[in-house]
Amino acid sequence: MADHQQLLPTLTCRCSNCVTERAVIFCIADGARLCLECDGAVHGASELAGLHSRAPLCDGCCAAPAALRYQFGAHWATLCTGCADGRGGASLVEVYTGCPAPAEVLRTLSVDAPSSSSQEDFDAWLADNLPQILQDVQFDCVIHCV
Repeated sequence: MADHQQLLPTLTCRCSNCVTERAVIFCIADGARLCLECDGAVHGASELAGLHSRAPLCDGCCAAPAALRYQFGAHWATLCTGCADGRGGASLVEVYTGCPAPAEVLRTLSVDAPSSSSQEDFDAWLADNLPQILQDVQFDCVIHCV
């Protein structure tokens, strides 16, 4: 991975729309970096906007859609092909359109959700954990690579 000892998606990687929150999604059609709230607002505003392909933002450069997902110890990182620089052992990141279900959003953000047998169990887990998940996504800005 091109001389990356640490990946630092800092708060300088701000949402192109609101300019206050950390961007975590890249809209390929618009070339825009978006926070989760703005992604939902922008792409839920019209059927046409909902067709835009989006992917997690690269944790390395904050300038491109991630293509690969890596695990570094207890942390996950999503990297574009340029930042991945041929490193093996990754899984592919899928782009999405429309308004994904909560489980899909968690998967996109590399959050491990429990595989419960009922929707009610998942909903209860999500209600209990969502504030921490959002805080981690918005403010956990240092990923140490090993």
